[in-house]
Amino acid sequence: MPGITAANDDPIMDTGNSRNAEADRQCEMARIKVRKKRYSEALDALEGVLKADPFHAEGLLLRARALEDMGQLTDARLSLEKVLSQYPQYSPAHREYGRFLLREGSPRSAETELLRALTINPQDAYAHALLAEVYVCTGRKQQGLLHLEIASRFRTEEIRYYEVCARVLTRLGDTSEKVRFLKQTVFSHADNRAAKARFRRAIRAERRGKDRPAFRRYFRRVWS
Repeated sequence: MPGITAANDDPIMDTGNSRNAEADRQCEMARIKVRKKRYSEALDALEGVLKADPFHAEGLLLRARALEDMGQLTDARLSLEKVLSQYPQYSPAHREYGRFLLREGSPRSAETELLRALTINPQDAYAHALLAEVYVCTGRKQQGLLHLEIASRFRTEEIRYYEVCARVLTRLGDTSEKVRFLKQTVFSHADNRAAKARFRRAIRAERRGKDRPAFRRYFRRVWS
């Protein structure tokens, strides 16, 4: 497999304005709150960010993620669409919108957004992994395996990447030596104990869940 490249999967955009250091500080605080699932506190921090800069791209994406996890899907979609309308060349916005559409059961639309993200930033490991999930769950397993292999060439600090990889690898099965090797590769790229633990938990959860009737009904609904 080709060597690993350190890639920035969340590049800073040049929006034509000087960056607001205080807004960036509050945005980083909000990111930590979201990771800890303290969504109300994250939204409070983001309120200050977006008051200072209503089109702060990272802030809007974090707001969308918090709202989505709280079940406020309409507001989450509006936040994502606001970023895309203002910054159509911002690859993380296309990636996150693709991920959102995938969760909402629109794999074809998700594929379009993820391909746009990768056209802008071909080294986004998380976007490649999400696209692999689209392909595997729509019956295109070889394409899915290819994009997961591409994803593994780059490094990412996005913890959700490991959960997506676990889902894809479980659906690919362990019958192929290439899949088993890829699983070991992804695990070896987890740079800290939290990432390794999340990958292990996700693999176990997928193995337990994939044969349950509710799991099968879910995928029939989402991927039909």
